[in-house]
Amino acid sequence: MNTDKISNSNNTERTTLEGGSKEALNKKTSVQFLLSTTLGVLTIILAAVSAYYGLIRF
Repeated sequence: MNTDKISNSNNTERTTLEGGSKEALNKKTSVQFLLSTTLGVLTIILAAVSAYYGLIRF
């Protein structure tokens, strides 16, 4: 029974190949979070305005 140990250099290399550096991945994640939050808030506002004017009923 033989186990292979994965070193940190392999993990770093894999991360670089998959999504770039940690900083780039953090920036991408923050942009995605901001975009999804903004779209969620706009959806809630649109639903509230539509309900206020009677276009939809809850």
